[in-house]
Amino acid sequence: MREELAALVLIGLGGVSAILAVAATANPGLELELAVAGTALAAGGGMLVLWPSVRHRYTPAPPVIGSTLMLLRDAFRSGPLGRQAIIAAVVSLEHRRDPSATVGMNPDEERRILSLDARGFRSWLDERLDRLERET
Repeated sequence: MREELAALVLIGLGGVSAILAVAATANPGLELELAVAGTALAAGGGMLVLWPSVRHRYTPAPPVIGSTLMLLRDAFRSGPLGRQAIIAAVVSLEHRRDPSATVGMNPDEERRILSLDARGFRSWLDERLDRLERET
């Protein structure tokens, strides 16, 4: 948010300095007045264009809980085929916990988890969910 506000201030200062530069170097007359008015309008337009992005805060939409739970329930019922959906849900939860962190899973790790037997997959899932629960 601070970067956008700084950009808006810089655009405003740039417009003002352009107006002053035109006024200082030109002979007074109709051409000068038109140039100053045009520069002021351009600077004002630039600030109006940027204003919504400066004051708007991004708030992600809350997930629809019912549909996610239904998808996970179906993924557990489908056995090994649903493991990718379960892995994606866990990685997504980890990313929601800390969006700034680089959370993900490389393909080799995903293949290793997909190849685990049912007991191994459940222990992997329990460990990840326990860690998520501890960190929140």
